Amino acid sequence: MRETLVQHIRHLIQEHRIHTVRVTLTDNTNITRSRYVPAKAFLQSISEQGINYPSALFSMDTSAKLVTGAGDGYEGGYPSWLLQPDLSTFVVLPWVSGTARVIADIVRPGGEPIPVSPRQVLKNLLKQLNDVGLTMKGAFEFEFYVFRQQGDSLEPSWQGFNCFSDVNQAQVGDIFTAIIQGLEGIGAGPEVANTEYGPGQFEITNSPFNGVAAADMAIYYRSSIKEILTQKGYTATFMGKPKCDASGSGGHFHFSLYNALGQNVFHDPEAKDGLSDLCRWAIGGQLRHARAICGVVNSTVNSYKRLQPYSFAPINASWGHEHRCAMIRVPYVRGENTRLENRLPAADTNPYLAAAAILAASLDGIKNQIEPPACSDGLNPYEQTDLVKLPATLPEALEELQRDQVICAYLGREFIRHYVALRMSEWQRYQRHISNWEIKEYFELF
Repeated sequence: MRETLVQHIRHLIQEHRIHTVRVTLTDNTNITRSRYVPAKAFLQSISEQGINYPSALFSMDTSAKLVTGAGDGYEGGYPSWLLQPDLSTFVVLPWVSGTARVIADIVRPGGEPIPVSPRQVLKNLLKQLNDVGLTMKGAFEFEFYVFRQQGDSLEPSWQGFNCFSDVNQAQVGDIFTAIIQGLEGIGAGPEVANTEYGPGQFEITNSPFNGVAAADMAIYYRSSIKEILTQKGYTATFMGKPKCDASGSGGHFHFSLYNALGQNVFHDPEAKDGLSDLCRWAIGGQLRHARAICGVVNSTVNSYKRLQPYSFAPINASWGHEHRCAMIRVPYVRGENTRLENRLPAADTNPYLAAAAILAASLDGIKNQIEPPACSDGLNPYEQTDLVKLPATLPEALEELQRDQVICAYLGREFIRHYVALRMSEWQRYQRHISNWEIKEYFELF
């Protein structure tokens, strides 16, 4: 099997005259990093241990500050780790001549997986699912903003709030075409594209994938869109809330679970709403652990500025059938397409960690048969006072995460320590920053 894949990659490199392979990973700061490897050296590395990678990069926050609490600190010496390319993720980039890309796992010399690696965290969760006879298929649904550079400022690529407007969408046809063709070229399976409810906001959905590939494709999706649009003179951002007076951008996670026979275990044709007990328990687990998993799926200071009432983002642990104001929406489709949509993640979420946290909560719900509260069908979740509120800030969510022993056990305590240290470093820098709002509000008054 592996030898066949290697031969296929050799053929692709020759056919497309590939001279450079980007070997990439996504770390706990949610930065996708890469090493550019000449094609000849890449082919040689396949049969060797891997490609050298400095472990210090895993201890850096979004400002590239080294956070000594994330890892073993200077006492540990920051040794080299190794990138081991997952050859099944190898793709030729149609928008960059002679260049391919592959996602790597990160290991210690000798092959031991790094437990704080987001991709490894998700792999561990998928194994725990497999241990109870289940597999996952899913996809992330991202919203994002696209801007034009106008001198020193960024202007939205289209104006207004009329999402799906044919007039507006005709003005940005070049954006749709470039993205769709690029995503199709790497096999991401784009399905539907449209403008969204904010000036310059877009949404392009993609096909579901099995297991870790669902997160791999989400990584490819975001980085590809940013790169493609940069080439065309645009700037794209997946920030959760890039504009205070416009809609936030979600990174909703759609997923289904399947048994060993390939049957969707969320569906029960005998149930009134077509949902199985197992599906209901998965909802119950996600809602019970909502405050904890919020700290994983919303990993930035900015993420929490999206979780506002009357914004189509959730503010509490709620669920409903076709309810876009609830944290969990159950789409109307049934049969093999029965799925859950967790609307809690922002678009700046780490797909590996978001999927892992949501699956961990679901698995706990299934194992312990956790019943969800009453659904919010026919109700306004923003006005319901009997529901558990979501954390309002990143440190509040991180405190809940550390307090939730179930989620900590599923994700791994070493990972939790590493992850929380990085997030708190960012929060502390944010707290020390003097914003333009503060200057405008207080400078002349005091």
